[in-house]
Amino acid sequence: MLQNQIVLITGASSGIGRDAALLFAKHGAVPVLAARSIDKLQSLSEEIKDRYNIEAPFYALDVTDEENVNRVVDDVLKRFTRIDILMNNSGYGFFKSTEDITMEEVEGMMNVNYFGLVRMTKAVLPSMRQRGSGHIINLASLASFMAGKKHGAYAATKHAVMGFSDALRYEMRGTGVTLSTINPGPVETPFFDKADRKSVPSIVGFLKPEEVAETALKAAVQKKPLYVLPKSGYIPVKLRHLLPRLYDWAMSSAK
Repeated sequence: MLQNQIVLITGASSGIGRDAALLFAKHGAVPVLAARSIDKLQSLSEEIKDRYNIEAPFYALDVTDEENVNRVVDDVLKRFTRIDILMNNSGYGFFKSTEDITMEEVEGMMNVNYFGLVRMTKAVLPSMRQRGSGHIINLASLASFMAGKKHGAYAATKHAVMGFSDALRYEMRGTGVTLSTINPGPVETPFFDKADRKSVPSIVGFLKPEEVAETALKAAVQKKPLYVLPKSGYIPVKLRHLLPRLYDWAMSSAK
C-alpha cells in the first residue's frame, strides 16, 4: 500500500525519524531524509540503499529557516512531482522551571517544535491540495494534553502543535488531504541529551523509537486523527477531564 510513496521526514538523522525512514523503506516507500546533520543523513541513505535497494535522497534542512524549507520542498517536488506523506518529526525539549529557563531556550523550542512544523506544512500543503491527496503526520506528545513540573515551556509547544493540527484537519476535510497526530510519552532518543530525564515521573515508562516509528507507519495507512503511546497514556488524559481534582493532586505530587 505504501509502495513508491514519497515520504518527506524531518529530523530523520536520529531517533524516531531515523527508525521511521528505515521502516517506510522496508515497506516499499521512498523516504526523503531531511535534517541538519548531513553526515548522518548520508550514512542513513546508504544504509537504506544497501538494505532495500531504494534511493533515499537527503537534504540539509533547518526548519527555522523559511527560505531553506521552501527550497528543499521545491526541490523534492521537482524531483518526484509529489509528496505523498509529510512526517513533521523535528523537535527537542528543555525541562526546566519557569524561573530557570531562559527566553532564548523557550523561543528556540517554539521556533523548531511549532513554527518549524507550520513552515513545513505550509510549504507542502498547496501541492497536496492541488493533487487532492496527501497525508500529514505531526509528532506531538503526551505533553500536548498535560504538563508536569518543569515541562511548561516544552508542553506549550506541543499544545500548539495539537491546536494547529486539529484546526488544519477540519480545514482539509473533503479535500483528500488527511492528518494524524502521534502523541508518545518519553522516548529513548537523543532528545534526552538536552531534556532532563530526572524530571520525568518514575512511574512513566520509556518507549523505544521503533515503537513510535511503527505507529507512524500505521498512521500512514490507517490515517486516524489521533494516536497515543502507550495506550495507558489515555488514562491521565481522560482523568484530567473526568476527575480534575484527582488529576491535579496526582500531577502536583509527582516527583
